[in-house]
Amino acid sequence: MIIHTNKKVITKTIHRKMDLPKLLKEKIKIFWQEQVKDNPNLFNGETWNVTKMEQQEDKVVLTLEKTDYAHYIYDERHGVNDEKYFCHNLASGVYIVTSDGYGVVGELDDSTSYPRCLQVSGGGLDIKKDLVEGEFDLVKTAERELKEELNLDLNNKQQISKYYFKYIEVPEGRIHAYCVLLKAISTLTAKDLEEHFENYKKYLEENNGEKEFKKLHFLKLGNAVEQLDKLDNPKRLIICKTNV
Repeated sequence: MIIHTNKKVITKTIHRKMDLPKLLKEKIKIFWQEQVKDNPNLFNGETWNVTKMEQQEDKVVLTLEKTDYAHYIYDERHGVNDEKYFCHNLASGVYIVTSDGYGVVGELDDSTSYPRCLQVSGGGLDIKKDLVEGEFDLVKTAERELKEELNLDLNNKQQISKYYFKYIEVPEGRIHAYCVLLKAISTLTAKDLEEHFENYKKYLEENNGEKEFKKLHFLKLGNAVEQLDKLDNPKRLIICKTNV
């Protein structure tokens, strides 16, 4: 389910690892080993599980505890039976709208864990890069991911005129994860941004850099959802429900 909000979203972090049953840990371990055989690029880093969401008058507070990427992948692809051991992984990202009215969606590279999947720029929290005074800064996470994936600077007025909190994906059905998205209005046209991205992709390829997206899709606002539906790529749920 997608919540539309302009409230600031902050975290309340409990620095402990989620306590999973031994049998579930073994199942996750075996499943992860199978995934790595299929895609050696996978890395089992730490992720952060949302244990509670509180909507206060002026902000949204997400309480977090630690888990890992293997747990997240297992829950998303295989499924955890007991609700109290679901992986409510938290990610943060940016939905870009160009100056000439196009929503921007990236197509994940073949080297990623979701080849060809369509999603906006974004990713998981990094405790070494995204903490500010002991708490995760979700704008900082989104800013870092945008720089790494599209080489855009959220605070560069020549690239982004403004940004603000806009969407929160919360668990619904088989989707257990949370995702906080900023909406950013770019000063660049779709053509300018495509050229910018192709130059950046070429730079990554020439310098053996990590490439998240292999191409960008530009969806004209007004009938963007219809355009998205015509693409046969797998899609992140939040992309389909944000009125792109």
